[in-house]
Amino acid sequence: MIKVLLADKQILTREGVISVLSNHHDIEVLGTAASPEELKKMLWALKPDVIIMDHNYGHDYSANDIQNIYASFDFARILILSNRQHKNDILEIINHGIRSYVCKESSVEELLEAIHATARNEQYYCKKTQETLFGHKLPARKADGTPLLSYRETEIIQLIAEGKANKEIAEKLFLSVHTIKTHRKNIIKKLGFTFKHASELIFLLSYINDVFI
Repeated sequence: MIKVLLADKQILTREGVISVLSNHHDIEVLGTAASPEELKKMLWALKPDVIIMDHNYGHDYSANDIQNIYASFDFARILILSNRQHKNDILEIINHGIRSYVCKESSVEELLEAIHATARNEQYYCKKTQETLFGHKLPARKADGTPLLSYRETEIIQLIAEGKANKEIAEKLFLSVHTIKTHRKNIIKKLGFTFKHASELIFLLSYINDVFI
């Protein structure tokens, strides 16, 4: 049984999610919170497996609230359920430790998948969120179940995220600069996007750790 606490200011959203989840006997909604203060009190008392919450900078639950929850409650596993689909907003919230993000127009199936993944401490981003970030849904494994990216490619992505240039990566991995450039081209070809910002790499590394490895 997955115990869920729902945090959202909008009554209709809370009631809608409760109605959907009530049809699934492996999920129990422990309660709802309309403010960060109310949520913290309920967290101490109920200790849910998954916290489903909205985030809206300047209103309701902010990125700072999320940081405070993680700092105060080591059991906290947060699933964001939000209307916000601006790329920068999503990347910022990911930078604050969020590993599960579903938009409110997602299907019931995606919400249920997200709840189960979050309860297992795994990452989940709905299809629309992935499309917002990268222009398309990220691929998973190959048809035969093997990782899409090689171990070497994941190593290179990690080093890029650390800010290392091609020459530094080549020296660390005992490869030529030309080989590193080839690997980078292959990564871009496999994933279908170029990574230009650190926040995008943080998302990608998290995704790789959960899906490819």
